[in-house]
Amino acid sequence: MACIRSLQPKIGTGRYKRTARIFKQCCGYPPASPRIALKSTGKKSMTHLRASRSILFVVAIICLILSACSNLEAARYQRQAEQFLAEGKLPEAVLTYRQALASDPENPEILRGLGMTLAAQGRQRSAARFLGRAIEIDPNDTSAKDALASLTTRPQNGLSLQLAWVVEASESELVGAAVASGRIFVVYTDGQLTALDQTTGQVMWKTKAPVGLVSPPSADSGQVWVGAENGTIYIYDAKSGDQLGTFATGGAVYAAPALTSDTAYCPSNDGELYAVNRATVEMKWKAEVGEALHVSPLVSGQAIYVGSVNGRLYGFNASTGERLWTYGILTQGAVESIPTLVNERLFFGSGDGRVYALDAETGGEYWRFSTPDAVYAQPLAWNDQIIVASSGQMLASVQFADGSPTWSLSFDGPITGTPVLFKGRLFLFTRGNPRLFAVDPQTGKLLGELNTGDWLTFNPLVAGDDIILIGQDGSVLLYR
Repeated sequence: MACIRSLQPKIGTGRYKRTARIFKQCCGYPPASPRIALKSTGKKSMTHLRASRSILFVVAIICLILSACSNLEAARYQRQAEQFLAEGKLPEAVLTYRQALASDPENPEILRGLGMTLAAQGRQRSAARFLGRAIEIDPNDTSAKDALASLTTRPQNGLSLQLAWVVEASESELVGAAVASGRIFVVYTDGQLTALDQTTGQVMWKTKAPVGLVSPPSADSGQVWVGAENGTIYIYDAKSGDQLGTFATGGAVYAAPALTSDTAYCPSNDGELYAVNRATVEMKWKAEVGEALHVSPLVSGQAIYVGSVNGRLYGFNASTGERLWTYGILTQGAVESIPTLVNERLFFGSGDGRVYALDAETGGEYWRFSTPDAVYAQPLAWNDQIIVASSGQMLASVQFADGSPTWSLSFDGPITGTPVLFKGRLFLFTRGNPRLFAVDPQTGKLLGELNTGDWLTFNPLVAGDDIILIGQDGSVLLYR
């Protein structure tokens, strides 16, 4: 009723021209005049004309009602977002501003508010995008102009790294990336897959799947494999972007397949691990786990290892799919960490906050190391140490032989991505943070940080002399 009452001063009795303006304002295009019918037929009764006008008038009223209701909802969300912002609840404010924007996407005040809140979170490039849109709609918005002028959107140099290029390939939410044979493959939730030249950042090709994509890509010089919410795995030519085929699983595919020269090992949310012939895209075998698989497998020779949300790590024969251990290795949390294999020992993290060291053949446990919270990152082997990153805001080094701690370092946010070793240093970031950190792997000393201009997501990638970072705003950054 509030929506209808708000329209009373606007609709009145009206005439055709006024009603047509209302129609165009609400629907985005002008109506066809009833007089067209008169011209085309030569004669029409005034009753017909009046009826046509009445129908048009009703449509305009309905459009105005919908528009007014949408604006009222946007205003309600906007007030709530401003309250969250005043209370310092930035994540809640961002979410509520986005809800307001969904109801009123061309409102410059909402765009400005969202941009300024994102800037307060350290998301400079994302903030610039929304502030720029606000200024396009309202060129006299000095607050938006001042806020935009204060932003530093270009990633910094530092830590002996020089920014070679940054590419904003999409405004959609980024899923993940892979690098192979001089190309960087980037996947977005809207189904877009983009290939960038590693040297220049130039877009080599882009394609779009018919559905949303939810897994990072796996790639080599010939193919790119990527999973979708509907359980389909899409295969593309790495050089041209042409689709080569699809493979259907029984559940969403959130983890990147593991590729060997002739086989793709594909984990699925249906609790099955599929081995697929890469040349024919036909199934070789499948192994049932029974619970969802959310992490990519590790393939080593004739063995393949993969974790499940049921808290177990499983081993399979890579040729037949037969289990290496009857029941898998049980932990007390979901296993969503890719294992690392070094000298016949397996190292992997669990949702129970521990890192386990196992005999790769028997599954027997050598040791376990506890952290403050779940471990999603893949353990790293460096000299005689295992580097452990925890969502409990901790980076640590333990001895390969017995798991005894060498050093540990605390951060101000969860570490969910896998750190990388690059030019003798560890590089990592924390969730909800635009900064890249460098750490000495020998001592655990923090060597410095640099601001990349927006939150980082996924894992850093290393290819030759380059380190590649993925921004939550959809940007890809390459440092040398």
